[in-house]
Amino acid sequence: METAVLDVKTRDRLVVEQMVPAHMLFLMLEQCQNIGFEVRSDVLHHLNLAVAAPLAKFDELSVSRLAKRTDDVARALLHDLSPDDPREGLYVCAMLVLRLVDEGKWKDAKNQAVLVSMLLVDDVRDEVRGRADTGPVWVAQEKRWHDAAGGLMIRAMLQGLYV
Repeated sequence: METAVLDVKTRDRLVVEQMVPAHMLFLMLEQCQNIGFEVRSDVLHHLNLAVAAPLAKFDELSVSRLAKRTDDVARALLHDLSPDDPREGLYVCAMLVLRLVDEGKWKDAKNQAVLVSMLLVDDVRDEVRGRADTGPVWVAQEKRWHDAAGGLMIRAMLQGLYV
């Protein structure tokens, strides 16, 4: 009986680990949209699909439980991040996703959250390349986002994820 319970707990943890990054990106994009930034609806749709995909094989009660756990974890991590500008939080979340993949803590490298994260970081880099006076600022900003992503990862690990 204990083995079955451990298996369910492990399975649930793995599912939540798959869902949290895409859900965090979705929540941050939603905040960006709420303050007037244009967000492509297809990006939100693909992130929603990335969040929901791991739930396809579960019964209704399990889906509800796992979705609530995912939302609770994502919101707690974002609350700890408390960005003044939601774009800052969005870039930190993107860095977290890329860092999880780089460090082998998130195996789903083809997930839409990874693609969105790569595109976000590339867009910011391209914008900076177009302005010669922002190079040093970008390097400092990117380091700050990367460090904040490391802090998010530690907080996620303290919640039992990505260990």
